[in-house]
Amino acid sequence: MAAKKGSRAQEILQTLARMLETSRGRITTAALAGELGLSEAALYRHFPSKTRMYESLIDFIEETIFGRVRAIVNDEPDAVNQCYRILSLVVAFCQKNPGITRILNGDALAIENERLHSRVAQFFDRLESQLKQALREAEVRDLSLIHISEPTRPY
Repeated sequence: MAAKKGSRAQEILQTLARMLETSRGRITTAALAGELGLSEAALYRHFPSKTRMYESLIDFIEETIFGRVRAIVNDEPDAVNQCYRILSLVVAFCQKNPGITRILNGDALAIENERLHSRVAQFFDRLESQLKQALREAEVRDLSLIHISEPTRPY
């Protein structure tokens, strides 16, 4: 039963993401339930609120992006290339997931719970921190190379 419940929750989230892609207006739980052929009560058996549905999509964004960011950081020693690959990843993710991108740019959350706006802001803060960290580490590496390569001068 748990697998079925989880797959239904996935189906709800995928449908919400698809609706975000095609609809420019607000998506109501009634419209989402109608798209799925469910009652609103059935939606609430899987998610306690619409806010929780959006939070689950934000969780997906974070897991997807930052899982790949960790791989980039581990695989790529050059900071500039790290930053390039991380930013390219975000752009590619947004191109592939235009509905979910509406969450990241705030469009889909315009009249939703303020907590969702905070979560998206945290996502971008974390992304910015990751980029700054890569650049700081490169700067430290470069400075240590400069000090190592400078010849010592006898006095």
